Amino acid sequence: MHSAVSLANQRGGQAMLGSKTIVSVFAFLGLTAGCAQAADILDGTPLSFKDAPGSAWIVTLGGYGGGEPQFPGAKDLTFAFRPIVDVRREGAKEWLGLPNDAIGFTLYETGNFRFGAAGDLLTNRDHSDDSALKGLRNIDYTLELGGFAEYYPVPFIRTRVELLQGVTGAEGFVANLMADYIYQPDPQWLFTAGPRLRFVNTQYESTFFSISPAEAAASGLTPFHASGGLNWAGIDATARYNVSERLSLRAFAEWDRLTGDGADSPLVKLKGSEDQVQFGVGAAYKFTYRP
Repeated sequence: MHSAVSLANQRGGQAMLGSKTIVSVFAFLGLTAGCAQAADILDGTPLSFKDAPGSAWIVTLGGYGGGEPQFPGAKDLTFAFRPIVDVRREGAKEWLGLPNDAIGFTLYETGNFRFGAAGDLLTNRDHSDDSALKGLRNIDYTLELGGFAEYYPVPFIRTRVELLQGVTGAEGFVANLMADYIYQPDPQWLFTAGPRLRFVNTQYESTFFSISPAEAAASGLTPFHASGGLNWAGIDATARYNVSERLSLRAFAEWDRLTGDGADSPLVKLKGSEDQVQFGVGAAYKFTYRP
């Protein structure tokens, strides 16, 4: 599970908008302001910043609505919204960007490789959101900052690594490893599918999955100390249909299986699920901005 930003919570199966929604919106916009997210299709000629052809910018805006686990290890889903924000210079290369990628700002690129700064925002965990969290501590919003690198051994295979350090909330270290097969049968359709792995350190794993003696007494769960390692393994798939040169319809789904101490946590064993599913459908609109 690679959470972007949940902009609504649901209780008893009903979506609710509230303070978490507002905070998520502004935190995400603050994270994305001034940086370009990895874009969507593989075409064009790679350019460095000094080679940028002009002052015009290609802007893509949109979003996905769908479902994701209420919290890491949860068995119930909550409504989630993932923005689509991409800004690049006119004539510069568009890169493949997927819904669960961390937000990225490319610092260097060649024809089949790039790296840059990255960031992600995970929603907070509040015991009032789900009865399974009764007696457990709250976890603040987690802002993760770090870097990413992508390499295309062939044009239809993307490999990507993200190294992120939490600076709020779950202040642990995360390494996301991804590989995607890209299939584009014609200019209108594009499909991707590939495996996902997440490695975390003990601080990150313990924040979400450990049960302290005090929490055990309050929740009825047994005390548990979670250590780092492989957090989960899964698979991601996406589809996009270009209605026109500017408008595209999109969908994605991801399944992840918790492993190690995350899967063994009493929170997951007794009140959650090792299987973590997320999905969404959405649209994006592309336009040219000339300052």
